Amino acid sequence: MNRRVLLASALSLLALAGVAHAQSYPSKPIALVVPYPAGGTADVVGRILAERLRESLGQPVIIENRSGAAGSIGTTLVARARADGYTLLMASQSHTANPSLYANLPWDPVKGFAPIILVGVIPNVLTVHKSSPVKTLKEFVTYAKSRDGQLNYSSGGAGSSLHLTGEMLKQAAGINLTHIPYKDEADGFSALRSGDVAISPFGVAKVKPWVDSGELRPLAVSTPKRSRMLPDVPTAAEAGFPDIEVKPWYAFLAPAGTPAAVVSKLNAAIAAALKSPEVDSKLQGMGVELEPGSPEDLRSFLQSDAARWSKLIKQAGIRLE
Repeated sequence: MNRRVLLASALSLLALAGVAHAQSYPSKPIALVVPYPAGGTADVVGRILAERLRESLGQPVIIENRSGAAGSIGTTLVARARADGYTLLMASQSHTANPSLYANLPWDPVKGFAPIILVGVIPNVLTVHKSSPVKTLKEFVTYAKSRDGQLNYSSGGAGSSLHLTGEMLKQAAGINLTHIPYKDEADGFSALRSGDVAISPFGVAKVKPWVDSGELRPLAVSTPKRSRMLPDVPTAAEAGFPDIEVKPWYAFLAPAGTPAAVVSKLNAAIAAALKSPEVDSKLQGMGVELEPGSPEDLRSFLQSDAARWSKLIKQAGIRLE
């Protein structure tokens, strides 16, 4: 028997083993690693879907919060786990931004993982205080250019999606704003509510009550589509700035090398869960716009998102320790 026949036989056996594994999968509890503290958005999204997956897969999906190092601790744990479908990652936008922000991370955001499914995105809303003289994003850009370097924006910390949204606004509009990174998102948002900063991007669910009360004025959302939560607010593209696109996202990943049949089974189970009106209602209440698709769709999304952040972060000169 020549080497070519032996290789073909070996590949066939591996394929059959993968199919057999998928047919019996899952036969024990699944760990869903959330690389952030309990109570955060990624944690809540993970718990909502874990409950549904327990019903459809017939095994518990156990949330493991492994926070620290801007999400890198939990992400590294999953990257190094066995590629058998029993250790998954609840990933978010920092997954594709962190490799450009931090040196020497021990994983690649695309090559190091098997993409399963994108859950959805939460629009950031470029928002001003009610006392601001501007009512549209174009008016704000004109206002900022007339006060070059005098205006500022807040975020919940350097390297956050809020910080990167502000930097994208600066680059796309050609304006000079000073970034004020508060110790957490709550303090950054308080600065916006009190009028201490000229503009800030915050998640749609956070700003909605204050928009409804008239305390804050939304200028545009950062996503290509309008938010169901604030349907009257234009996208940045509709407001005249198509280069502003930030999609804070949440997705399921597995270690690289996870059998395709297992990935496919997980993709189908999560997609079915997202079709549940109850799940959709809960996620919509958090501002999540559902965007599920295939594993291949998610791989392409991760590649383009990583490239977007690499370019922006390099141009902005951001580097974190």
